Amino acid sequence: MTASHGAARAWDAGTHGRSLLDRICADAPRLLSPAGLLLVVHSGLCGTDETLRAAGLHAGVSERARVPFGPVSRRRRDWLCARGLLEPAAVHEELVVVRARRP
Repeated sequence: MTASHGAARAWDAGTHGRSLLDRICADAPRLLSPAGLLLVVHSGLCGTDETLRAAGLHAGVSERARVPFGPVSRRRRDWLCARGLLEPAAVHEELVVVRARRP
């Protein structure tokens, strides 16, 4: 089940986990002030740094941490394995902090 609103929505953003993240990436170049900075924390499986670079920002992963799967990753385990994003024996995922700014 996907959360539809509130704090739970921040942890479970749709069937593919990207419904809110893609909106943030698309809007960030327009919303950031010239000296503004965007920090996004999420699963390393998302590739947000690449999406933000494609949107015209300077972006990259600034921090990484390996953590046990949370409830969303556990629920999506079969889906992630079927797409080759996880090994079947995986019990941890990488969390990343993506830092993005205007050029």
